[in-house]
Amino acid sequence: MTMLHRRRRPHLVTAAVAVLLVSVWGVPSWAQERTTPNEIAPLIEEFCYRCHGPQTQSAGINLATLVRVRPLVRNRHTWNRVVGVLDVKRMPPPGAPQPSDAVRDEMLAILSRDIRDFDYATIDDPGFERMRRLTHAEYDNTVRDLFGVDLNPTDRFPDELTGSSGFENSSNTLFLQPSLMERYIAVAERIVELALPAEPTTAIHRRTRDLIFVASPGGGLSETEAATVVLRRFLRRAYRRQVRDDEVTRAVDQYGSGRASGLGHESAVKQVMQAALISPKFLLRVEAGRDGADPFRVSDWELASRLSYFFWSSMPDPELFELAARGVLHDPDTLSGQVDRMLADEKADTLGTVFAAQWLGFRHIGTRIWLDPIDNPWCTATLMTAMRDESSLFFLSLLRDNQPIGRLIDADYTYVNEELATTLYGMDGVEGDHMRRVSLDDPNRGGIIGQASTLALTSNYKDTSPVKRGHYILDTLLGTPPPPPPPNAGVLSDEVADMRGLSFREKLEMHSQNETCRVCHSKIDPIGFGLENFDYFGRWRDTYDFRRRVENADEADEVVEFQTETSPDPVTRYYKTTRRAIPSDGALPDGTAFSGPAGLKRVLLETRHDDLVRQVVSKMLTYALGRQLEYYDEPAVRTIIATLEADDYHFQTLLQAVVASYPFQYKKNPGEESGA
Repeated sequence: MTMLHRRRRPHLVTAAVAVLLVSVWGVPSWAQERTTPNEIAPLIEEFCYRCHGPQTQSAGINLATLVRVRPLVRNRHTWNRVVGVLDVKRMPPPGAPQPSDAVRDEMLAILSRDIRDFDYATIDDPGFERMRRLTHAEYDNTVRDLFGVDLNPTDRFPDELTGSSGFENSSNTLFLQPSLMERYIAVAERIVELALPAEPTTAIHRRTRDLIFVASPGGGLSETEAATVVLRRFLRRAYRRQVRDDEVTRAVDQYGSGRASGLGHESAVKQVMQAALISPKFLLRVEAGRDGADPFRVSDWELASRLSYFFWSSMPDPELFELAARGVLHDPDTLSGQVDRMLADEKADTLGTVFAAQWLGFRHIGTRIWLDPIDNPWCTATLMTAMRDESSLFFLSLLRDNQPIGRLIDADYTYVNEELATTLYGMDGVEGDHMRRVSLDDPNRGGIIGQASTLALTSNYKDTSPVKRGHYILDTLLGTPPPPPPPNAGVLSDEVADMRGLSFREKLEMHSQNETCRVCHSKIDPIGFGLENFDYFGRWRDTYDFRRRVENADEADEVVEFQTETSPDPVTRYYKTTRRAIPSDGALPDGTAFSGPAGLKRVLLETRHDDLVRQVVSKMLTYALGRQLEYYDEPAVRTIIATLEADDYHFQTLLQAVVASYPFQYKKNPGEESGA
């Protein structure tokens, strides 16, 4: 009895103090709000500030700041991460004060209301980026189309940064740094001199001169009049808009100064062109603002550039310029026709070589992803080029053949040349270096996740990585990345890693027995192991081969002899290889079972098709706008998805819907509402 009283007494005191405080100060605000779910801030402060508050900002997240940014949906990606870890009870971390199940449910309900159920009808904002620098690819392509000759002047420029959007054309990274300006100045003279040699000797150079020098002195035209005609047309094309009379006047005055200093007619014209190439009007994509807070439609000239840099990563062509000058480009039928025309043009190959390559990551094959050619003589530069080309041509075929979005995963064809077909895919009957379309009888191979570029990208040098492959599909293809791993969760424990008799799958399953690790690995691993029949460069295999050194020749199935620098006699080593069948069955977290890559692709399309569609839409719209999508773009995403649903999710419908979308055709001056 005495012990019982001793255990109760502190609680009685605490309760008495609480009653006294309430009688004096009233019920705390957070306690009042908790009785009627309404506001998340006090709950976040109570349970999250220890790790993500003003003083401690673990993982770079300061919820004390984010909780004050309204509406919360403006930072929905971070809040969705919060929801994810709250839902599976990963946060607060072990050892920290934990909310009761009721309070946790309350927090999830409030966040769901404020983020997932946010009323987007209250927002009218198409976004607006005032200016951005041309990317290196856009600069090269624009110079090519401006002069009619392919020069690739940025070959030795520093690499581009990738913005938060995942693309190099993200406006938040495209600044005009002084060091880069020096590069532009250096190449401007070289561009003009290479494109317009004084004495052309090739058909390309003669065509370039005809493109630029559209008027010459004589026949009633003075030198100044001819220069005026040439420069007015050149500046309109270089600046990608109508040029003002004062801009032409200044250019002609520069021409006159050149002539006065002793330059010949053409040299004086070219000097003005060099100056134009280092003007912000050429180097930057600039769109005009407008007074007031209301959204407004972009001009026809701006729309022409939005179209051309979306489809071609280059300047508008004469037809787009002509439609813009007439003011008819915004007409829906005209615009739809231009989408069809531009997609059919070979310049739209950039949707494969730039957009798809950056989104899907295969641009890194041959640069970040490569094998030592000494140890792997089969892995040539031409093979890795073919790997990139396969994925690029495949994606372009989805667009130009107007295939459903699901074909990205389950197509029954691909593109190969002889080297790729024989070295990695074991195909017969493919001869020559040129890439060509081939039908696939093997359902495991079709689609982007069965291509060598993706499989090499998601490996660890000469080892496969089920974790990387599973994460790639969840994040890159489906847009549903798992939460970041907790600290020190990125490696296997020493005890597990040293168990050489176990397969990697068995080791990882042991690693994932930890409850904290299991939350993510249960989503990632089954997907990654579904692709284990593909080795680190995409070759098919049925077994794991474990090669170990043995001392006895009778035990060996492989004998290796080699010479060393320190011994005149050759060294002999013996190896034995054991093989274990690769288990190809698995199940998604919802219990859906599958077997092998073909089964994995089937269940992904059956259970995650909506996620795939949303990701493709989001990535295409992001690239088209040249910026990260914001919360106010969600209505446009939903409208595009609805349009796709009504037409069986065909890719050309996606392109048309992106071009017709509100943020592609309208803009709004940055203001407090957009958070810009």
